Formats: sequence, C-alpha cells, structure tokens
Amino acid sequence: MTTPDELQRGETLNIEVTLRTLHPTIKDRPVGDIKGEVTIVIGGAQEQETVAVGLTNANYVFAGKNVLLTGGHAEITPTETGTYTFAPGEISVSTSDYPLKSVPKNPNPADSKTTVV
Repeated sequence: MTTPDELQRGETLNIEVTLRTLHPTIKDRPVGDIKGEVTIVIGGAQEQETVAVGLTNANYVFAGKNVLLTGGHAEITPTETGTYTFAPGEISVSTSDYPLKSVPKNPNPADSKTTVV
C-alpha cells in the first residue's frame, strides 16, 4: 500500500495498492483474468474502512507462478489533522472460474502512514 507522506486536511488522499499472492496459480491465466479488491483499515486520526478496487494481473501468469496484481486504488478525504495509518483487511480475488476471499484472523499491521496537516 502506498500513500503520500503528508497531505492538507480536506484534500483527496490517494491510496495505491498492489498485491502479490502467497500461493501460485494452478493453471495459466491470461492478462486481466484475475481481479481483486482489498479492504483498507484506516486507523489514527480518523478511523474508517474503504475498499481498493481495480486490482488485476497486467501480465500473463504461467501455472505454478505467483501472481502480481496491480492497479488497486482507493481514496478518502481526511477531515481531521493527525497521523493516519493504513493496513490491509479482507482480500477478495476472483478468476474467470474461481472466487477466493481471505479474512485475517487478527488485524494486520499498518504498512503505510500519512500525516494530515
């Protein structure tokens, strides 16, 4: 997850998301066959959740290889000043023939933060 280091209150905060699978695909997948969404858990000055959409495989994926999904995007408009943290929550991935949902047993640690001034 990537967010800006600093932002003015009331400006749009863009959240860019990429996702690499932990397990390889069991068969070849053409470009765009895998689609994903990631719930983003926002903590700190303004606690909320949002969903990054648009994740997809931009490259052909051969069977037995892990998948890189790119193009995920979400945005919020911070109304409070302070530090915001961003952590992945539930992940949904689907292919042309198989849906998968990953729900964390425990909260994931934040992997990005932004200071709103």
